[in-house]
Amino acid sequence: MSTWDAVSRAAGAMRRLNRALSGRRLPDDTLEEVSVAVHDLADRFDTGTKRSKLDDMMTRPHLAAIYSGQYTPLELAVGEEIEFDPFSLAGGEFHPASIGLIFIKESDDSVVGAGTIDPMFAGPPERVHGGIQALIIDEVMGALNRMRGRQAYTAYLHVEYRGPAPLGVHVTFRAWVHETDGRKIYLKGSGEGPDGRFLDAEGLFIQREDQPEGSLPAP
Repeated sequence: MSTWDAVSRAAGAMRRLNRALSGRRLPDDTLEEVSVAVHDLADRFDTGTKRSKLDDMMTRPHLAAIYSGQYTPLELAVGEEIEFDPFSLAGGEFHPASIGLIFIKESDDSVVGAGTIDPMFAGPPERVHGGIQALIIDEVMGALNRMRGRQAYTAYLHVEYRGPAPLGVHVTFRAWVHETDGRKIYLKGSGEGPDGRFLDAEGLFIQREDQPEGSLPAP
């Protein structure tokens, strides 16, 4: 695949459909028509070849570099957007059910994830599902590791819910480096909305051990 433009447009259309189905009422006969149309589209996809996320990611040069074990921090100015994982659930433009957040470099050691969370991601009415919040802060921490040129995996994530996370309004999730110890990366995080902080988090990430011969070590 030489371009992802068509995938991006199809994923965006699917996200619109997902939100419409979860957020709008229609007469039963109309829903039946929609069901038939969606099944017809799914049948067309069934004729395609299977996709692999790893193969997809290898088409993105900066992701291919870090997955090959290279130390490749992203050269971004403060305020620039980070392409962490375009296939991810939190903010990936190629994911058909993406939450739709964007990741921004706040400093050399911190990242902000921001956006509006659709009611389709509710847990209790009018609140973001707690599991979705944990997913988001994990992804924001992952974006921070990626920005700093580290490929690291979540070993521990503790989330403290301090209040309701609102739906349909602008929210921000932050992650910052607390300390590092060899391959161990200790991060902290938070979530805030118009009424203040609703989440605190801390995580331990373990940087991958294997490095290809000749690759630069991550400091």
